[in-house]
Amino acid sequence: MAAEQSRAATLGGLAALVIWSLSVALMRGLSESIGTLTGPALASLLGGALALALMRLRGESFFAMLALPRRYLWGCGSLFVLTNIALYLAIGACAERGQVLVVALVNYLWPVLTVALSVPVLGRRATRALPLGCLIAAAGTAAAMLGGADAAGLSASFWLSPPGAFALAMALAAALSWGLYSNLARLWGSPDQGAVPLFVLATAAGLGVLRLLRPEVSHWTLKGAAELCVLGVASLMAAYALWDWGMRRGEHALLGVCSYFVPVASTVVSSAYLGVRPGAHVLVGCVLVAAGALISRRSLG
Repeated sequence: MAAEQSRAATLGGLAALVIWSLSVALMRGLSESIGTLTGPALASLLGGALALALMRLRGESFFAMLALPRRYLWGCGSLFVLTNIALYLAIGACAERGQVLVVALVNYLWPVLTVALSVPVLGRRATRALPLGCLIAAAGTAAAMLGGADAAGLSASFWLSPPGAFALAMALAAALSWGLYSNLARLWGSPDQGAVPLFVLATAAGLGVLRLLRPEVSHWTLKGAAELCVLGVASLMAAYALWDWGMRRGEHALLGVCSYFVPVASTVVSSAYLGVRPGAHVLVGCVLVAAGALISRRSLG
């Protein structure tokens, strides 16, 4: 029974990775129409509310989540909220759609950071190949950022401007906080219960507060409404819950390996959805980030 549950949790984690390959493109579309803060806040509210309703239908108790360890609720919850808000702000700060590909690539350093942080957090052992893997992944992001200018708006000078530096800082903060979350959820969480619905609703609250502090104009369209619903249901209700489940009960190592290919999948999907042709330097960056993550994973004892 335990083996079957572990396999199911692993499959859930893999499904989350597939969904996340679509998320960056949806986030940018939502940012351009409904707003950088308004759209994600409503999507988070929708996703969290539906997750709670699903729990109710299954006969699960809302208070069971509140009974989880405080370290998990407050520590992992804060990291979850930080990850989402930072990523939304990073994508919204991009001046051109092409720059979203670079920001997403910086965010996808999280698999490397998850491996690196598992050494101090989970006490895992690593060989000397770990620093090499991290350097290769960092070189990938540098290649994407400094590859020059092209028709997609990928200008190296943008990243030296205040909006560009802010976008990069937020993307890196999202990657770091999610790397920590992925390890601490396993260390502090319960194998039988997560609190993702609460975390998603907390994200909605955080975005709502920021929305009050920084008003923005929303342009509602049918496409924007569809993006909001898909992001709320698929990414914020389903994917995060599946990943949390996979991290707590599934094959941690296998999910880590598979996550290394998300940058490539996300770049391909985002390019097609946003109508952007990635430059060669972005594609090289994707390969280097994936290779660095794979080397990092293989360095673990």
